Amino acid sequence: MPTTPAQHSPRRRRHRMRAVTIALATVAGTLAGLHLWLNTNAFGGSTVCGGAVATEEAEAVLTGPGRISDRPGPRRTTADGETGLDCVIERRAAGLPGSKTGRLHVQVTRERGDFAFTGGRWPDPSTVSFFPGGGVAPGRGWVQLPAACTDRQAAVAEAYADVGSDPAELVRLLTDTANRISGRAGCAQSEPLSAPDRIAPAVPQRLATAGSLCGLSGFTLPAVLRETVQDSGSTWSCGTAAGEGAEQAYATFSATQDPAVIAGIRKSEGFTGQGFDATHTVTECSGKPTYFAMETGFRYTESLGTGAPAPRDLFSAFTKAAEARFGCAKPVAG
Repeated sequence: MPTTPAQHSPRRRRHRMRAVTIALATVAGTLAGLHLWLNTNAFGGSTVCGGAVATEEAEAVLTGPGRISDRPGPRRTTADGETGLDCVIERRAAGLPGSKTGRLHVQVTRERGDFAFTGGRWPDPSTVSFFPGGGVAPGRGWVQLPAACTDRQAAVAEAYADVGSDPAELVRLLTDTANRISGRAGCAQSEPLSAPDRIAPAVPQRLATAGSLCGLSGFTLPAVLRETVQDSGSTWSCGTAAGEGAEQAYATFSATQDPAVIAGIRKSEGFTGQGFDATHTVTECSGKPTYFAMETGFRYTESLGTGAPAPRDLFSAFTKAAEARFGCAKPVAG
């Protein structure tokens, strides 16, 4: 007996449903693969920036969705040979509303060995969390390459990231980058650089104590009302101010016995054996070479000629007061 159309309809519906299911599965698989390609690093390489930076570590700094990519930095070319690096890493999510592009700039620069204590483009050292061979502040950090990489100036791996980036992850990335760079340049030390187990937190500004400015007994400056003291052990810094606000900065006093920093200082062009100038000196304290520095601010500069001590005298007062803190045998010559 002939089959009626009604008898075929269940079979046709099942066939149609299978076809739709297969099509949907294919589309879903394609979209999933596209998402993995565009918004994750599932199919990406293990390093970026010519092999200098681990992709995994860049992901840890640039949190959130998106694929990691890299491009040359603004300097583009460098005369630093095998230690040269200038790279911008980005993490951009495709097709995800509200997502932002994360950006991380990693470079290796050449600096005078005491760069972190000399102002300029570097943050005030009293706002920096120092650790052996490096430092980190909100949105930036640096790690010095081994001393063998220093030739007239210290080689420094530095990075700029979002202010809210995890400082520990940024330091880990910079430490491993410094190891890769020094390794390929042939100036690595026998033991690779290691990231610190702990990074000291930033400290808030506080009221200064008369007669014990910066926690140094006998150190006093009548014009100073506030202070910020950062003490990480081998590196110490105190920023002083006549009040709150950047425009109230008076002077920042710093000292370090960090072997990596001292090595970079001693190999830097312009170092005389005693320091670089009257307010950036090196002396022996408790058998350790100790670097002392002073950088002055706006409030100090405007008060010169109206009772403020001369720079050499101010620096001498600081180093004399720092004797006990650092175990210096005698006052440091200015």
